[in-house]
Amino acid sequence: MHLIYIDDSGDEELCVFSALMIRADKWNACLEKIKNFRRDMQTSDGISVYTEFHAWKFVSGRGKIADGVVPKGRRCQIFKQTLQMIAMLPEARLFNVVFPTKASGHAYEALLEGINRALQTWDSHAILICDEGKDAIYTRLVRRMQTSKDGAIDRILEDPFFKQSDQSYFIQLSDFCAYALLRQEHPIESKTKYGLDEAFNLLEPISEGIIRPNP
Repeated sequence: MHLIYIDDSGDEELCVFSALMIRADKWNACLEKIKNFRRDMQTSDGISVYTEFHAWKFVSGRGKIADGVVPKGRRCQIFKQTLQMIAMLPEARLFNVVFPTKASGHAYEALLEGINRALQTWDSHAILICDEGKDAIYTRLVRRMQTSKDGAIDRILEDPFFKQSDQSYFIQLSDFCAYALLRQEHPIESKTKYGLDEAFNLLEPISEGIIRPNP
């Protein structure tokens, strides 16, 4: 059994989804590793364990994340350290899709189909836990795929569950993964100078690859 945390990132050209897959029997161990990391950030940089990590705002220097100033360069360093931590979560896997922005629905379908194929190979099942925002759209899509004649996602159980990202470390981590992929696929100078165009490579140990539209 797996828990799958999904979040997206994007711009006017690209839509990116990342899905962080956690084995149910490793969930507590993963959570403890994340908590320890956040405690370390609180000690080193004054960033409260309750502060939401929202990738775009975090690396852009937006918002007050600590009592003192955390410079943009340091934020980008923490961003990469967070990706390194994600890559060391016990038996975690990461699924990703990159599609044109106008095809976001197809991107979500492709992501779930890729996840379902892996679950079939592993003889496992999963539930989806997603960031709030498009609850009705994604619920309808999942239900349609679950009831299709070809059983497109027979290994994904129930409707997706939706949580506020500030209430879930795992969704925040999925957001970091998705943003790292966006910056790889669509680099911008203001972030490339901090090495964010190569940050997604840090997730290679857990990555199941990147799904793209058929040519």
